[in-house]
Amino acid sequence: MQTISYFLNKKKTPKNNGEKAEQAAELFLREQGLRFVERNFFCRIGEIDLIFADKDTYVFIEVRYRATNTHGNAAESLGRSKLKKVRNSAALWLQKNNQVNSACRFDTVLFDKKIDRHHLTWLKAVF
Repeated sequence: MQTISYFLNKKKTPKNNGEKAEQAAELFLREQGLRFVERNFFCRIGEIDLIFADKDTYVFIEVRYRATNTHGNAAESLGRSKLKKVRNSAALWLQKNNQVNSACRFDTVLFDKKIDRHHLTWLKAVF
């Protein structure tokens, strides 16, 4: 019989490329020494893909993937509206978790064409 911890620790198989990109970004950032806090924080304002801690700083991560450049690359897909939603969602997360006075930054992990390390770009403090 499988234990409860098995189900809690089991990695979820990604349903789509967005989830696959988030999982790849999470693994990469863990390997860079960041401490994982939360994935897919949803609120009425928007969503934050990944939340990490880098020493005493909360890092809010937006993950973007573009298979082709038909509609621009991953970086070009970050519009003002999306960035505003992430900032406002982060403010709500900080408030809900009693961390309003904590340092924070906003990073993005971009994948163009393929979801692998060769096609990964990590931009720190981009917005």
